[in-house]
Amino acid sequence: MTTKPETRFWKKLKEITPKVHWTRIESFSSPGIPDLHGVFRGKDGYPISVFVELKCTKLKKVALTPKQISWNYSYNEAGGLNFILVETLPNRALYIYSGGMARELSITGIETEPLATMPYPWHPGKLLGVMESFLHYRESCDIATES
Repeated sequence: MTTKPETRFWKKLKEITPKVHWTRIESFSSPGIPDLHGVFRGKDGYPISVFVELKCTKLKKVALTPKQISWNYSYNEAGGLNFILVETLPNRALYIYSGGMARELSITGIETEPLATMPYPWHPGKLLGVMESFLHYRESCDIATES
């Protein structure tokens, strides 16, 4: 039996991020919820909680359903930390997007400017660093708007 690309993507992601407590979500009752929920300790020791949608593409198009777009955008707007990780096939480059970019990503695909890209083999420190940096960036924006 052939393994689906997203299943291989998930296994590789889990392998390179042993410090993340991942939960794989298979939600048929609530369409749109991302594939994964993860928690890891940031550099300061505090926990960071993220939702991650996994996508694989052979072309530039990234197939997101309307419910996935809505959930990712709404969760991000509410202050949640969520990402869409896109693996390009066959070169296995990794594109990292904020969940708030879901609509644009569904329209322009990987031509949408990512938060970061990583060639294969992926570097786990960079992936978690991007996630943590984006959290701190959002926190600094929240503080600036409170003044």
